[in-house]
Amino acid sequence: MMKSPLDKIHLTPGQALPPGFPGPFILADSLSSVETLLTNIQGLLKVALDNARIQEKQIQQEKKELRMELYREREIRENLERQLAVELQSRTTMQKRLKKEKKAKRKLQEALEFESKRREQVEQALKQATTGDSGLRMLK
Repeated sequence: MMKSPLDKIHLTPGQALPPGFPGPFILADSLSSVETLLTNIQGLLKVALDNARIQEKQIQQEKKELRMELYREREIRENLERQLAVELQSRTTMQKRLKKEKKAKRKLQEALEFESKRREQVEQALKQATTGDSGLRMLK
């Protein structure tokens, strides 16, 4: 630690102070305690500055981690949105296919009913024809 030039001044009681001296109440003995106090303050300021730097680094690291987490969550959200879009498209396709199949089934059912009625009519006509033939035979 460097000593100030003021430490070299030795005053005897009642001696006048040199011009430009900070004040009449600072004596040579108290000057070293002021230097010690200033050194301690300087040390505290240095510690405070170091702590502020460490805290700033921690804040920057936390910001970086939060940005990465935000990026990951955004990627996950976008992937889920894409999957949802694919699922919705697939659902729409399946619904259209189901609608077409129901329509085709209804047409087949109607065709089956029509053919069943026609067959029934043909069978009745055939019975009547055979009954009519047997009635004709009996008459003969």
